[in-house]
Amino acid sequence: MSTSDSTVRDDGSEATTPPPLPGADRIADHWGLVLTYGLVSIGLGLVLAVWPGETLVVCAVLIAIQILLSGVLRIVMAVGARGLDGGVRALHGVIGGLAIIVGLLCLRDPVQTLLLIGILLGVWWVISGVVDVVGALVSPAQGRRRLWDVVSGVISILAGGFLLVNPKLSLGVLVVVIWVWLFLVGGIAVFAAFKLRSLQHAAADGPTAAPAG
Repeated sequence: MSTSDSTVRDDGSEATTPPPLPGADRIADHWGLVLTYGLVSIGLGLVLAVWPGETLVVCAVLIAIQILLSGVLRIVMAVGARGLDGGVRALHGVIGGLAIIVGLLCLRDPVQTLLLIGILLGVWWVISGVVDVVGALVSPAQGRRRLWDVVSGVISILAGGFLLVNPKLSLGVLVVVIWVWLFLVGGIAVFAAFKLRSLQHAAADGPTAAPAG
C-alpha cells in the first residue's frame, strides 16, 4: 500500500496528497484516539453538569482541558492522518496550535472573568467549527471523518455564535451552554470512533471471496 493518497482534479489529472509522517498514521487514524476525545468530553460535561456550586474557575479549567485535548488531536491529525491534502493538513496544524494557546489562556487568572471566558470560548468555537466544516467539504478523501466533522462543526458554530451574540451571560447559563456542547460533541466523537473501528476492521479483513458459480 502506498503511503500517499491521490484524488482526481476537475481536469481529470491525478493529485497526490502528501504522505503522513512514518508511523504517525497508525496513531492519527486509530479509532481509540477519537474515542478518548469523546469520552473525555462527555466526562467533563458530566462533571460540569453535576458540580455543586461550580465557580468560574472550575468552568474555565474544565473547558481548558477539553480545548487542550482538541488541540493535541488536531496536531496529531495534521502530521499523521491519511487522506488529507496539504492545505487541510496545515489548517488542522494551525488550529491545533491555536487550541493549545486558547486552552492555556483559559487557565490564566487575568482571563478568568465571565465576559472574557465567554468571548474567548465563542471565538474559538466559531473558528474551529468553520475549519471542521470547510475541511470536511473540501477534502474528498476524508469520507470516513466527513459526517462527524460537519455535524460537530455546525454545533460549534451555533454554540460559539450564541456566546458572541450574548456576551453578558450569567455563569449559570454559560455553564449550561458548555456542558450541552461537551455532551453533543463528545457523543458524536464516540459514535464516529466506533464507526471508524468497524471500517478499519472491515478493511483489515479484506473483501470476502465470491462463491464459485
